[in-house]
Amino acid sequence: RSTSGLKAPHHRVRVTRGLRDDLRVWLSFLEHFNGVSFWQDSLSLEDALQVHSDAAGSLGFGVIFGKRWCAQRWPASWLESDICRDLTFLEFFPIVVAVQLWCPEFRNKKVVFWCDNLAVVRIINRQASRSPRVMRLVRKFVLLCLEANVSFTARHVAGMDNSIADALSRFQEDRFRTLAPFANCMPEPFPGDLWSLGGE
Repeated sequence: RSTSGLKAPHHRVRVTRGLRDDLRVWLSFLEHFNGVSFWQDSLSLEDALQVHSDAAGSLGFGVIFGKRWCAQRWPASWLESDICRDLTFLEFFPIVVAVQLWCPEFRNKKVVFWCDNLAVVRIINRQASRSPRVMRLVRKFVLLCLEANVSFTARHVAGMDNSIADALSRFQEDRFRTLAPFANCMPEPFPGDLWSLGGE
């Protein structure tokens, strides 16, 4: 895409910060890739692993995969900045958390990420965004999926049908337990290093 519009092969391309960051993702992957990948079974949407997530702008996020779940409040530094007004970033963030947390279970599998934010669904499926901040999530997400050979797709779910993740993101414990009695008693430990993705 960076070479689109060039009329001759000797024409120069301006290497932007975003392009350099994209190249770093591929370099990181190739440095650890052993050349071996596994063919994945052709699974239907229903047979793929299912992840549901949600984010509440002033509170935090929630994400659930089977019986396993994670929820965290936004850090004070995010609430005091404009990050918590960036709903696309906030809705994408728990999806990156899910891949980081459950990468061993996702390895060599197909995963469907259900999200009630259409912009996030499009960004995941296109693996691109015009927002530099959101692109930090895209790069982290893509690298994790490449390293674990995860085949993924995002699907839109209406907010009213995303009630379990919604309850988690709003820290409504009684509602969550009523909707998901099968869920584990304790949440998964949150990988705190991911907060750095909100930095400039």
